[in-house]
Amino acid sequence: MNKQVPGISDIQLPSSVSTFYIDGSFLPLSSHSIPLMAYAWTAINSDRFILKSHYNIIPSLFPSALRSEIFALLHGLDSLPQNSKITVATDCAQLISLWSTYMDTPFIPKMLKESNHLLWFSVQAIILQKSLEVTLIEVPAHADDSLNNHVDDLAKAAHTDSHLSLQSPALLAPCILQFNSLPVDMNIWKFIGDIFDAKNLLTLALLPRFNLNSSISNIDWACTKFCFNNKKLFFSYRNGRSEFCAFRIKILLDMLLTLTTLQKRKPHVYDTSWLCPQCNSSSETLDHLWTCPYILPEFSPFNTFKTLLLDLQTVYLDKFLSATPLISLPDFFVAEFMAIDCWDCDPPSPFCLRLARGLIPISLTGFLGTYFSSSIIRSILDAPLHDFHFDLYVQIWLCRS
Repeated sequence: MNKQVPGISDIQLPSSVSTFYIDGSFLPLSSHSIPLMAYAWTAINSDRFILKSHYNIIPSLFPSALRSEIFALLHGLDSLPQNSKITVATDCAQLISLWSTYMDTPFIPKMLKESNHLLWFSVQAIILQKSLEVTLIEVPAHADDSLNNHVDDLAKAAHTDSHLSLQSPALLAPCILQFNSLPVDMNIWKFIGDIFDAKNLLTLALLPRFNLNSSISNIDWACTKFCFNNKKLFFSYRNGRSEFCAFRIKILLDMLLTLTTLQKRKPHVYDTSWLCPQCNSSSETLDHLWTCPYILPEFSPFNTFKTLLLDLQTVYLDKFLSATPLISLPDFFVAEFMAIDCWDCDPPSPFCLRLARGLIPISLTGFLGTYFSSSIIRSILDAPLHDFHFDLYVQIWLCRS
């Protein structure tokens, strides 16, 4: 391990520094194309005279509020002279609670499961190499501490300062894993799992069956994967019917044994001229399964489908109106939500039929993304979609079978 830590800070503070005030600023993905992170610190002497203040922006890799706080600590400590005794004041309780985990414990592989472990190991390396004596104290978040307010304003100002250049730290750690030349500063095992999930999702998205009628770019694949990857819902067999899980997969992949599918698989058994046995007017495709007019229209699967879809729309709307948004919902939110093309069910739009299969339209998540975080969107869309599919299974598919 090198004796110096190059590329973190080019500032050299005087030995009279006694206290650091540090803060980070994190702007999540909302109106911005990417999450934004910045940090700031202010160095003072024993007379509470400000000796130096500094702020900058940092790369939006593994973004979080905690990461920006740790980077402020890392940069500030690297600006100190050798053998300094310093008190670090912060309003981030999480930073203080994690301090002993990394500073008082030798490296063990289990630490690679923690987020920001590379930054923490770099902090530890700087303290050891510079022989620093560091004490962390918590500043109450709403105590109106003038210096804490000052450093908070600096961190926020970094986002709008066009003269700043993006700063990437030179990291020190016993083990640094990289992916595409970028250090992986999160749970290594989860990261590897996410890479394989992304590869499998890409393979799924490129299947010809998803690109027959419209572009696959109209589907939010990440949200679709989330809704089908919820093991708690996926394996909760309702009414003892394990067949429901197979039903969800088959409608997603268009593999349900409709008459059209059977005609393709066994043309010697199922005459290709046969039409839907319930209406005898169209071929029984997967989409026709939901839109069949039946011989008695008032009892048709189409009427059932429209009722279930509008119920799903109502459930979603109620949940989003009750959720915590990133910004205040405008008066026209309800009207615009109900006007999204995936709710057009008479006649059904392509996006409506895709939603019935479990393919989440980008028009839906794109609209919601203006007002809600992706985690809230996915958590709300998940369970009602599962229940919608179960109702399709019971009220249409089992009745047809």
